[in-house]
Amino acid sequence: VILLWTLAACIPQPLTVTREPVTLRLVAADSCEPLSEELAAVYEEAHPWVTVQVEVWNSALAERTLRAGGADLALLSWLQETADEEPLWSHPFARDGIAVIVHPVTPLTETGLAHLQEIFRGRVQEWGGMVLTVVSREEGSGTRAAFESAVLGDYDVTPTGVVMPSSEAVVEYVARTPGAIGYVSTLRVDDHVRVLSVEGALPTSAAVSNGSYPLSHPLYLAAIAEPTGEAREFAQWLLGPEGQAVVGRCMD
Repeated sequence: VILLWTLAACIPQPLTVTREPVTLRLVAADSCEPLSEELAAVYEEAHPWVTVQVEVWNSALAERTLRAGGADLALLSWLQETADEEPLWSHPFARDGIAVIVHPVTPLTETGLAHLQEIFRGRVQEWGGMVLTVVSREEGSGTRAAFESAVLGDYDVTPTGVVMPSSEAVVEYVARTPGAIGYVSTLRVDDHVRVLSVEGALPTSAAVSNGSYPLSHPLYLAAIAEPTGEAREFAQWLLGPEGQAVVGRCMD
């Protein structure tokens, strides 16, 4: 018995490494909210010592939060261009489509960029006998910045348009208002609104990826400087095959 005990004591035992609990603060643009929550859940499951706290604002406020030290990483839908601030460390991690949505009874099924510009400038105010109500996002929204860059150029959205404070609010308003037309990230579309084809294409993940759908923009992972510690591990995970698989599932 003593010999067996001695031999057992000499056999190497499995080494268990216990990681110290870590909290990772992630701030996300409103359009990225569903994606950020799924990324956080999957990352926590694979890294049980990590708690990912997600805070959601529009893209401009998310960037402000990051710069003020209120977050370790940010998921942004638009990068602000300011001459008086140091550029952020950033890396694109996905491409998001901007869906043009209408109330289901609105007599529009397809449109083009020139037609959209006329509608959102207020120069076309009815279609098929129905008065159109333009619905836009607030200043600071990355989705708004991307939409206006692609559709309006140097023009302003009509002052008679309805301005909503979030993607969810845009969808809810369009869903209950006949004649309403707005835009949101494809991540925020639900069954209560109808999505228009633009230049002959719907914003499917394939059409967004191959460029045949004309309204899309990159989503960025950002930090004050190149990430270190757990933030670096999350960045490597998100940009690697495991994180990109989660992104792909959410975008489909």
